Amino acid sequence: MIKNLGPYRIIRMLGRGGMGTVYEGVDDETGQRAAIKALPSHLAEDGNFRERFMGEIETLKQLKHPNIVELFGDGEQDGLLFYSMELVEGQTLQDELQAKHVFAWPEVLRIGIEVCQALKHAHDHGIIHRDLKPANLLRTKDRTIKLTDFGIAKLFGATNLTADGSVVGTADYMAPEQAEGRPVSNRTDLFSLGAVMFTLLARRPPFSGGSIPEVLHRLRYDEAPLVRRYAPSVPSELEEIIDQLLKKDAKDRIPTALVLANQLKAMEHGLAAKTAAEHPTSTSEPRLVSPNDQVTRESNYERSPGTEVPPTSIEPKTGQAPADGYSWNDATVVTSDSQAKEIAAQPSSSDTLADPASGPNRFTTFDEQGRRQDRSKDAKSTDVARVAGLVVGLVALLGLVVWGLSPPSADALYNRIAATAHDGDLRDVKPEIERFLATHATDPRASEVNEWLLDIHSQYLFSRLRTRAKRETLTEVQQAFVEAMKLVESKPQDARDRFVEILSKFADAPDEADPITCLQAAQHQLKRLAPQSPRRDQDLDV
Repeated sequence: MIKNLGPYRIIRMLGRGGMGTVYEGVDDETGQRAAIKALPSHLAEDGNFRERFMGEIETLKQLKHPNIVELFGDGEQDGLLFYSMELVEGQTLQDELQAKHVFAWPEVLRIGIEVCQALKHAHDHGIIHRDLKPANLLRTKDRTIKLTDFGIAKLFGATNLTADGSVVGTADYMAPEQAEGRPVSNRTDLFSLGAVMFTLLARRPPFSGGSIPEVLHRLRYDEAPLVRRYAPSVPSELEEIIDQLLKKDAKDRIPTALVLANQLKAMEHGLAAKTAAEHPTSTSEPRLVSPNDQVTRESNYERSPGTEVPPTSIEPKTGQAPADGYSWNDATVVTSDSQAKEIAAQPSSSDTLADPASGPNRFTTFDEQGRRQDRSKDAKSTDVARVAGLVVGLVALLGLVVWGLSPPSADALYNRIAATAHDGDLRDVKPEIERFLATHATDPRASEVNEWLLDIHSQYLFSRLRTRAKRETLTEVQQAFVEAMKLVESKPQDARDRFVEILSKFADAPDEADPITCLQAAQHQLKRLAPQSPRRDQDLDV
């Protein structure tokens, strides 16, 4: 067995599979423990494997976030490529599902928020995860959620590794566009997050089936069920968010991880306050006891046929497993001490390699590790440096306060809103729209900005009513509005006729404002579809 990789002394093997072997190692000089993923030399000579492995390293180098497993460094010894990363103790959410842990909705809400934070960081760096699932989400002993396995992540604009037209991901959590080999976006990850949240609450994926083809068929053609069908205690507000994330058309989903995180945080605060008011003596949800097993997350080893599989396993198992009883899925390594010993006792092709310590070595420590060590060395700075740093910090803080209190100009706000309206999703700039209308109400462009706000309200009403229609009967005016909205993109003239009919037929019908009424939304949509005069010159009377 390999004794050293870079600065790390190998303690034991944690798992292996088609893309390499994972070890636990320790740097005797610093005491740092790490999970080390190594690509055997025979695979390193394969250009495709090597490029994918190096791509995974480059992806992780860009990411530094408390909700993402951290990369420490990478290297090569005698043709053996490897990288070291954070060794995490805890369990994956898949483990918890299989252990029959019951996920309460406040717990799932908090998990969703933390995953959103990880996804926002990745998306801000142009990285789509593409394989978000419970097995790639681990919960540490302090209950922090960490996203793992960026092995099949794709950089926006990259064409040399995973071209559009290929299908990569796990069927139960895959977005329709991904299953069909169409281009993916950050909303692809948000669909997967919706599927994960649904699964945690319902204890079954939204499009479960007896085989992968059946799952993919349902994913493409069936509407997602409502989660309260399986978990009645889930608030309707959370159900509606999950339902919106599971829309077939990516443009109908919540647009960004930031927008979703803000919605979930607002819901968490509002529903917690409501629950506290209704049950002032109630205690918080039961705490999940942390398991005793030490585990490492780097890749997911799934039991193959012939080994015992927990009866509550969620994900279908596919592919031909190797003789050692484990199949590599480029996801998350989860092994207890006993499992690790069992795996380590079995022969491996990489065990026969020469001790890499005797050959030419290369190990590059990730910059952040170096910065962290430098900060440790410089901890005993002089009093003068401390005072200077404090003064600089106070000046910077004062500048931020002054900047935050000074409202942006009307031009700055309008330009950002208009740019998004042209080629983006208006929901991304809803705060800017509301701020423009609150601070620049007399600006001649206010009517146009107000119309954009009505666009958002109309789409929100349409989405909300479609979700409600799954569990209750809509009023006549609500049903008519939904049917008209379905025609806006494909048959705009028919949609206009429907909106005209709504305004005449239901002029006196009672209708709830959510946040606008169906009549107000119908009138707004009618103006949007009008072929004449530019929208900026139209006066709104809704």
